[in-house]
Amino acid sequence: MNRTASVEKELIKAILQGEYLAGSQIETERELAAIYDIGRPAIREILQRLSHGGWLTLRKGQRAVVNDYWYGGNITTIVDIIEYFDQVPDAFVLYFLELRIALTPQYVKKAVKLNHPKVVGLLSESDELPDTPEVFASYDWKVQKKLARLSENPLFTLVLNSFEPAYVKMAMKYFESSFRRDASLNYYRKLMAVALKGDDQQAEELAHAMMEKSYTLWSNQLSSDEKIGVRFRFDDIL
Repeated sequence: MNRTASVEKELIKAILQGEYLAGSQIETERELAAIYDIGRPAIREILQRLSHGGWLTLRKGQRAVVNDYWYGGNITTIVDIIEYFDQVPDAFVLYFLELRIALTPQYVKKAVKLNHPKVVGLLSESDELPDTPEVFASYDWKVQKKLARLSENPLFTLVLNSFEPAYVKMAMKYFESSFRRDASLNYYRKLMAVALKGDDQQAEELAHAMMEKSYTLWSNQLSSDEKIGVRFRFDDIL
């Protein structure tokens, strides 16, 4: 990891650990350059990236202000958080599964409506999947990206692309269970049968039911504390 990336990671870690509270100001460029022994142009670049990632609000001629990243952040913030964990928090996987309930059925429906032969070809690959979490995680990511692309709505693809650094990491945790792997395999096969008929409405209903089931399967393994623990104890994890 180069020095600039290392400093960026240190600043994000400091925010996650509460060393910089939401609404507080961080040090000036000059002070940060001295603290991290790095040039001011590099500090300025780091602050710009943290601003784009939703971590900071920059104000000309004034110190940067720390955002409440849960409410002032964006997709980049989510990816940043997950990338700084060796293990993705279980509750975070739950939040992502909940997001998929709203998102996935829409691009599945359009993909089947517009490109159902290609959907069939994609899903036919599930017949020969080795039964391992790694393979299922990689294949499911491939399925989601291609279905989004086949929906011919580029916004679906852009949203998924934002999760690329984190998706397989989260999917690996989900597919550790052989029961969940079997449930997904059954879903791929049912969706392929529906796609063969070109029935986009049924495809949407099937996808929605599976996303709800995935959420429930994961939710059932979490304790009450994990489900309500929106603000993780970052100091115990990082």
